[in-house]
Amino acid sequence: MKILIINSRYFISAGPERYMFNLIEVLKKHGHEVIPFSTKNKKNNKTIYEKYFADAIGGNDKVYYEEYNKFNPKTYIEMFGRQYYSFHVKNKLIKLIKATKPDIAYILHHYNKLSPSIIDACKKENIPIVMRLSDFFLVCPESHLLNNSKPCEDCIKKSLYSAVKNKCVKNSTILSAIKSSALTFHRIIKIYDKVDHIICPSEFTLKKVQPVLKKRISYIPTFTSIKEPEPKKLGDYALFVGRVEEEKGLLDAIKAFEYIDFKLKIVGNSHSGYDKILKDYINKNNVKNIEFTGPKYGKNLHKMYRDSRFFVFPVVWYENMPNVALEAMRFGKPIITTDIGSMREIVKNNVTGFLVSKGNINELKEKIKLLIKNTTICKKLGDNIYKESITKYSEEKHYDKLIKVFESLVK
Repeated sequence: MKILIINSRYFISAGPERYMFNLIEVLKKHGHEVIPFSTKNKKNNKTIYEKYFADAIGGNDKVYYEEYNKFNPKTYIEMFGRQYYSFHVKNKLIKLIKATKPDIAYILHHYNKLSPSIIDACKKENIPIVMRLSDFFLVCPESHLLNNSKPCEDCIKKSLYSAVKNKCVKNSTILSAIKSSALTFHRIIKIYDKVDHIICPSEFTLKKVQPVLKKRISYIPTFTSIKEPEPKKLGDYALFVGRVEEEKGLLDAIKAFEYIDFKLKIVGNSHSGYDKILKDYINKNNVKNIEFTGPKYGKNLHKMYRDSRFFVFPVVWYENMPNVALEAMRFGKPIITTDIGSMREIVKNNVTGFLVSKGNINELKEKIKLLIKNTTICKKLGDNIYKESITKYSEEKHYDKLIKVFESLVK
């Protein structure tokens, strides 16, 4: 098949892009042709299709809202338009479809940078649409079910305008109102009803979004393409990989390690400046065993996993099947994480790792000490989580389930 993959970015920035590039390799391996559509950016992977990409908001070197020029009216007009409906994006995608004639479209992360107008572009050209949910944007204007860095479901249980009241988007009433009204507009015009099939990476996400969806919806977990032999090494540090932001619970992790004679390495970066808050705490309290490595990719990241002893992931929000956790599993690293969201699906307590109460630093500290001191338990949990990875989160299983959905719609 010719498969059109739509994502806001065409370089690795976060989980959706990790998934996208992993999937592209799997699809190509099975003989499919992949046609990407995204926004222009200097960081993009090279592709012959970039001439069809949509213009980026604020310029081709900008990625996050925090990087936008706040004094440029054009930037705000573009940002506002992409929230609701972008004819520029729609027309760009139609040109790509006419030139390449794909069999099916697979939409990944698209709101904010592209807009739901891509759905109408595909429908105008009679292309079946499958959409994967990497977060909760269909039920939450903030998209992560977060209110002041705490889990919140008011927009599901009450009204979308709870986000305005709580200033959920960037702590701004105006931005929260824009996002809430945009989602309301999309519901009024029923744009997402035109999607033929929805894919959820976790059962937790499926349960949260299913009440507002009328289309077919499936649970197909994410996968990792890493081919790692059964692990034998117990490393000499704990590891965190991901965005260095408040919702990841890193301050709790640092406080737990503060009085433990064992190193924690934090791999990733922050676009909001939250890393400065963490480093200020470390300096003020003279914490010596925390290392910020910055982002790592490919073989360098794999070595970080391989040389670690266990994976620390004390998130305070509803993670949606994070890629980094699946990667840690493939390297046979027990996971200590929060008993919340999809993490309950990934980690089996006392079998493949430990689930701790949100914000309970003492409990987190106890589990960390256990995996440091008891190498037998650490090795057993690591063996269990490795087996779970190769049986439940393999690329073969993911491909088989996904391609059946594609084939059913193309037929």
